[in-house]
Amino acid sequence: MSMIGKGYSLPRVVERDDYATIRDRIIRLSHLHGLRCDWAETTRRQRFLLLWDTEGRVVARAIVPLYPKETPHLVDSLERGLAHVFGDDWLSATTG
Repeated sequence: MSMIGKGYSLPRVVERDDYATIRDRIIRLSHLHGLRCDWAETTRRQRFLLLWDTEGRVVARAIVPLYPKETPHLVDSLERGLAHVFGDDWLSATTG
């Protein structure tokens, strides 16, 4: 059963080397799970992400690389780090 809600669509496959695609998937999945995203620039090469629930608790923290093609190990770490929120393989999962 698809978790896609009205008004949200996810790309069939996420390009792991494209920051905008990764960011957009995080935002869409966050909305589907009722979470709010806060982004902060930590360096010129990465962003710090906080995911908040509706009660104002931080449910996840992550570093999102701006140039994921150059740092695939950070993309792998990001995928593992958000798995408890979005499920295993959330970044590479395809939608029906």
